Formats: sequence, C-alpha cells, structure tokens
Amino acid sequence: MFTPRMPDSNRSREPDAPRAPCNRRASVDLTGRVLGGRYRLLRHLGHGGSGATIYEAEHVDVRRRVAVKVLDPGLSDADTIARFTQEARAAAALRSEHIIDIIELVCHDTNELVYMVMECLDGEDLAATLKHDGPLDWRRVLSIGTQVCEALVAAHASGVVHCDIKPGNCFRISHGGTDDFIKVLDFGVSCFSGGAATANGRPNSGPVIGTPGYMPQEQLRGGPYDHRVDIFALGVLMFRLLTNKMPYSGGSLFVPRRPASGPIPLRRAAPAVELPDDLETVILKSVASDPAERYQSAAELLDALLAIADTAVEHRLGRDPLAWGERPSAA
Repeated sequence: MFTPRMPDSNRSREPDAPRAPCNRRASVDLTGRVLGGRYRLLRHLGHGGSGATIYEAEHVDVRRRVAVKVLDPGLSDADTIARFTQEARAAAALRSEHIIDIIELVCHDTNELVYMVMECLDGEDLAATLKHDGPLDWRRVLSIGTQVCEALVAAHASGVVHCDIKPGNCFRISHGGTDDFIKVLDFGVSCFSGGAATANGRPNSGPVIGTPGYMPQEQLRGGPYDHRVDIFALGVLMFRLLTNKMPYSGGSLFVPRRPASGPIPLRRAAPAVELPDDLETVILKSVASDPAERYQSAAELLDALLAIADTAVEHRLGRDPLAWGERPSAA
C-alpha cells in the first residue's frame, strides 16, 4: 500500500514541489464508503494530483487489497476529469513491471464519483528514502535508475511521455529479492507523442504542469518538447539520489537557472562521492541543457546504464585539484 507521510512545512520550498493546478485538498472524506458495490475504502493514504485522494481499499467479495484514487466531486471540472482519465488510460496501456498496474477506471458511478483502482504497493517513495537514507550508494542509484529507465522505454515505445519523473513518483517496494524494486507512479501530467516517442516524434507544448526542478528549459518554457524531457528528469533524479543536491543551482523554485556552462559536476556537488567515472558521464549527459546533447532515447540511456552494471567498475571518483583551483602536489 502507499505509505502516508506527514506534511512537511518545508515541502513547498523544496525542488520536489510541483507546479500544477492540482494541489487542492478533498472537501469530503469517503473513508468507509463502498464504491461501485465492490471497493470498501478503509483508510485515507494521501493526496494525488487534480484534487484526488488516495485510499487503501478492499474488494468486498474477494477481499483483495487495492489502492483507490478518487476525484473529489467538488473539485472535478471537465478538464480535471479528462486529465484523470488520461492518467489511468496511459498507465493501463503500458506493459512494464516497473509501472504501477491500473486495474479499473470508473468514469462515473451511481454517486457520480470518478476513480481508478490500482495495485496496492507496500513500501515508500524515493523522496522518503532520500530523506532518511540519502545520499544513496552509487550501486543503488544505478539499479534504481536502470529500472526507471526500463519503465520509460516501455512508455515511450507507446508514445507516452511521463513529464513528471521525480523521487515522489518512484515507489520502492520489496520484490524479486530486492528492497529497491521500483514502480513508476502518477501519469497525471503525461502527454502523448502520437506514436512511438523517437527523436523525430511530435513535439508537445502547452501549460507548464509538473515539477520545475526536474524540468529542462524547453519544458519550463511551455514547449515544444518531446520524450527527452523524461531523460532529463531521470538524470536529475539520479544526481539527487547520489548527492542530495540538484545539478543546476540558482534561479527560483519555479524557474531553475540553466547556465550555458552546463550542470554542476558531481565531484563539485559532492566531493566525497564514490562512483565510476562512466556513471557521472551518463548522468551529466542526461541533464544537458540542450536536448540534442542528451541521450536521444530512453533505450540509448538504458544501454549506457546496463554497460556500467556489466563492467562493475568500482573506484572512488578522484578530486581534480585544478578543477578546485588548487596547485597539484609536488611529486
């Protein structure tokens, strides 16, 4: 199930704070209600996008535990319902073990409620992991990044661009012999490329909805942009997991600065970090300001990450004295 977290008074000032017309709280608590004669809402877990509330629930006949995301009837206009429906259909159409499974979408029940039923996950999102366990070892980050990238490969192959990859939308569960099995959540601001999302895919444009700290400049400006925004966001995610910092500093929360000089080198952001040189190279290429300088597909990025895992190089990233304005020590 989704692990609820207490509100953080500093949340709005953090780079994970979203920019979206969806930070609204439900006007009613539906705990105890039975939706569609099938799903009894057991307890409130948290809030999703678009005025939605997430509940732990149980199918009354087969006793299966599920998670139900319900749109608040007092906050659900036509655009919100359309975005919510798109989220459910986008995720349900994808086939990846690293994307949350959507079981059912109900556009209107007898009480005029709109909700989606999802698999019940027992774990926590990476924002919580980073808070109590970060920064993370590079081996964990490599594994997590590879799994998120596998989810993006599946999404992009179906023409779906997530548009909001960040720690809070990547959920960590115990599965397959690891406690770091990742499920990508929340396709609420996803967009469609009209086909397979390749470098020549149809660009998107429109209102800026998502999380600015994880957006490249073309997305912050409202477009045009394509699937490479997800590659940028995944690079930022890995950078943050490794350093607990962001690859670009300065600017404001809603308009992060993207200097022409490029992202902050990992060694400068966290001088004591240990990781292979190749992993730093992959991450910095992923977060390039110019989309033409990034990996051009999630499949290409995945190959680069898998190559690092296959090589299994392990050494401390050395500190370059010249990069720090120091004189090299005499031999």
